[in-house]
Amino acid sequence: MSETRTRVITAFIVAPFVVACFVSYKSLIGLVSAVVLLASYELLSMSTSSDKNKYLIHVGVILNVAFVVLYGFSKAENGLLYLSLMFIASAIFLVIFVEEIPQVWNAVLGTILSLIYVAGCLSFFFPIYLKFGWANALLTLTAVWLYDTGAYFVGIKFGKTKISKKFSPNKSLEGIIGGFLSCLAFSIVYKAFFEWLFDAQVMPYASLPIFSAVVSVFDTFGDIFESALKRYFNKKDSGVVLPGHGGMLDRIDGLLFVTPVTYILLTYGIL
Repeated sequence: MSETRTRVITAFIVAPFVVACFVSYKSLIGLVSAVVLLASYELLSMSTSSDKNKYLIHVGVILNVAFVVLYGFSKAENGLLYLSLMFIASAIFLVIFVEEIPQVWNAVLGTILSLIYVAGCLSFFFPIYLKFGWANALLTLTAVWLYDTGAYFVGIKFGKTKISKKFSPNKSLEGIIGGFLSCLAFSIVYKAFFEWLFDAQVMPYASLPIFSAVVSVFDTFGDIFESALKRYFNKKDSGVVLPGHGGMLDRIDGLLFVTPVTYILLTYGIL
């Protein structure tokens, strides 16, 4: 079976379940917790080289999920407080249990990066959902999906102008343009459909080109950043949990950049 066909089949199986989790805030917390569990495990696994220190992966994953649960059920309040508590907890654990001195710095960096990059960034779905509605939260997710899809197929067919030969040689300017147009067309249809069927509040039509540009830029940089991490750790994929897509971190790398930026722009009325 071709990789493209495998990607499509996996997407059709997983996507309906993910979308259904936006029906309620509690199910969204569960979804984000599950995704963070898998993605943080992959990131920490890449950065932990010694089998003797595999327990650091589990500690890091627990701290990531704990942050998501605490932040989610606090109604997206006191995020910095919970992030600080998780860091302090990780520091105490390291001081007590880490036996190999050379592992201290890597363990600290891995834990901090996973807390901020994975749990922290993805948790911005909570304030988007609570302050701007489920429809805008779901649009943030699905627009990234459509951007990735458009960029992937247009890039394969027409991609010639490479934008990051060092870290992500398959990324092309033509793919970004195709992804932008796919995202914009989808966002317009999404707004019209969800406002008509559910009377949902979605960002104005005038904001959709800006939103699509934000998705295009930050999804691309998020993907390239994760590619840089994988190249540093000499990994092709972050994992194998999603056939055709690689690992969970591979699937959400762009979303980790898009979600916080979308929340900021919504907060300041730019979207």
